[in-house]
Amino acid sequence: MSSGGRELRGSAFPSVLGTDGDIDLTGELASPAQDERPTNRPSGDAWVIDRDRRSLPPPAAQPPTLPAPAYDESGTTTRDEVHREIADRFALGDYAGALSAAELQLGREPEDDEIRRYAESSRERLEVRYATRIGSLDYVFNVSVAASKIKWLGLDPQAAFLLSLVDGQTSVGEVLDLCQMGRLEALRVFTELLDANAIKRVA
Repeated sequence: MSSGGRELRGSAFPSVLGTDGDIDLTGELASPAQDERPTNRPSGDAWVIDRDRRSLPPPAAQPPTLPAPAYDESGTTTRDEVHREIADRFALGDYAGALSAAELQLGREPEDDEIRRYAESSRERLEVRYATRIGSLDYVFNVSVAASKIKWLGLDPQAAFLLSLVDGQTSVGEVLDLCQMGRLEALRVFTELLDANAIKRVA
């Protein structure tokens, strides 16, 4: 009996002894069978297939499709659409937006009486809104920020001139008359200065 034990003849298991007598743990398992041909078929393992599927990048998201606006043959928004937009803005209390759209439409069609009425009504309601925010045109205000910080308010020349008239002695109504601005624009600027705490009431 040899030290390595009897060798099983005809065994299906490969020998662990190499040709030089050393132990070879890989044996014949390391090399493919000679009669077995390589194949490129994908693995039938469901987990591998799912892993490969999950590793693919997601499809690109498609932007939502928005309804196209109504255009006439010239490529511009139709007159009815403009009227509807102005009417909707006015009904929602967006008088500044309604006035801006109405003035733009009047620039294209000066004879549009319906839009002119919307523009006038929007202007009147904005004036009432600004005057209500101020309180009274008889009030007197004074500048409440240091002269060195006025430049940070970002005022245009007309607004800066209006602010220079706020001196603690001149009423709001007098400032509106002296500022050389349209009444609505002057009221808007005055209200913005008040909201920014750049001016305060003194009387």
